[in-house]
Amino acid sequence: MPLGLKFFIALFLVMFVGLATFTFINVRNEARDLLEQVELAALRTTDLIKESIHYSMLINRKEDIHQIFQSFSGMPGFDVIRIYDKSGEVIFTTRPEEKLGKVSVASEGCQVCHRSPEPLKALATEQRHRIIKSPDGHRVLALINPIENEIACYGSGCHLHPNEKFILGVLDVQMSLATVDADIARSRRQTILASVILVVSVLSVTGFLIWTLIRAPVRKLTEGTRAIAKGNLDYTIPLQRRDEIGELANSFNSMTLELKRTREELGRIQDHLIQMEKMASLGKLCATVAHELNNPLGGILTYARLSQRKLASPNLTAERISSIQQDLSIVADETSRCGSVVKNLLLFSKRQIGEFAVVDLHEILDRCTQLVEHHLKLNNIELVKTYQKGKVEVICDRDQIQQALLAILDNAVEAMPHGGTLSIITNSNLRKRKLKIQIQDTGSGISPEDLVHIFEPFYTTKKEGKGVGLGLSVCYGIIERHGGKIDVNSVVGQGSTFIIELPLHSIENKRPFEKSQISTKGHDRR
Repeated sequence: MPLGLKFFIALFLVMFVGLATFTFINVRNEARDLLEQVELAALRTTDLIKESIHYSMLINRKEDIHQIFQSFSGMPGFDVIRIYDKSGEVIFTTRPEEKLGKVSVASEGCQVCHRSPEPLKALATEQRHRIIKSPDGHRVLALINPIENEIACYGSGCHLHPNEKFILGVLDVQMSLATVDADIARSRRQTILASVILVVSVLSVTGFLIWTLIRAPVRKLTEGTRAIAKGNLDYTIPLQRRDEIGELANSFNSMTLELKRTREELGRIQDHLIQMEKMASLGKLCATVAHELNNPLGGILTYARLSQRKLASPNLTAERISSIQQDLSIVADETSRCGSVVKNLLLFSKRQIGEFAVVDLHEILDRCTQLVEHHLKLNNIELVKTYQKGKVEVICDRDQIQQALLAILDNAVEAMPHGGTLSIITNSNLRKRKLKIQIQDTGSGISPEDLVHIFEPFYTTKKEGKGVGLGLSVCYGIIERHGGKIDVNSVVGQGSTFIIELPLHSIENKRPFEKSQISTKGHDRR
């Protein structure tokens, strides 16, 4: 998720929660304050009504009281105005259907004073009102205002109220809150709308600033880092700003320029080191070739001069002629040795391979085992072949692949002078289109010190005169030029395993593996 989007979402959540909390508290407080003002005004109105009928009640002018009630009930907001005595009988009411009616002491309005065995003689202001539901569903504010027995009442000769009576009755006024509720709802809608507009406005401005000041520059920086990662050190970030991002872009461009200079310098150093390494390798190769050729050439020169002196003798007996023939045989052997060195050098340096063809690799392996069959019998070695069933075809130069495999088989035979087992295993990976050949021996193995050098030219662990160390390096070159790879695992005293991978052309008759053995006598048991 982009950084700018994360910041935008976080800001949105903070603003949403903050403004939602503010809106809720503000709407609730406004509704409570407005209701408190209405309640206070209603209480004052009940006091006004009670004062308005006070004189009429003293002189017992019921028509005046009724007229005053009708005048107040005609004002907006009044639902009903009534007076009932202490026993709950309705004395005055603005609803004709309630005349001569009676309110139960167990009703909600009466329970305010009569919830205990002894009725209350006074009520706190906050206990005088309650909110009820009208039959048509809107809220109604109901207020009760006790009518107390004053001196003017029990001291008058026309009244029969004894002075021990404290409450004569109750003035009950019910006022509709429909208008108040509408005002509260309108105020709630306005507050919510204002909050939404504020959120949208702030988020719009913030989103625009995030996009222009953060998102776009960061995207350019990201594109720059990707270009550098791909190796394009000529890439520059076109940000001309005088802030932290501008400084970062300038630092990035400076770093890119410095990296380019460093890479160019490293390239020159690397080319120089490669050239030095080539010269060192060439010098090592020349020294090795000179050493390999110098020994046989020295022997050739010595025996040639010796033969020359023997031939210059006037008395050439049969014994001398036989000695000269032996010397010339040594010269021929040493000359052949020099030719082998030169031939292997040519093979090692050869970069062109012969004609490619689709060949069954099992046929090449069988041909190689036939060529080493006499070595197997002489050294008492058992040959075990585990081939994948059917033809396993590769595209290769038959002669060079045979040369490489034959060199590995010869090394395996030489590693088992006292007998052992030589195993050849083939299997394929159809998904990777690879053929794997494993040649295992139970010979002396290769030490870890020698194992890392066995594919280097002129490196050999054989005795002097037994090899020049070009066989495995030639194998390595042949396999590599065929698009394959060669590796070896070896444990001293347990044997070695050469692993060759070649590109697979196709497999015919794909079935389970077949296994065959050739004994030390060289007979195929398949």
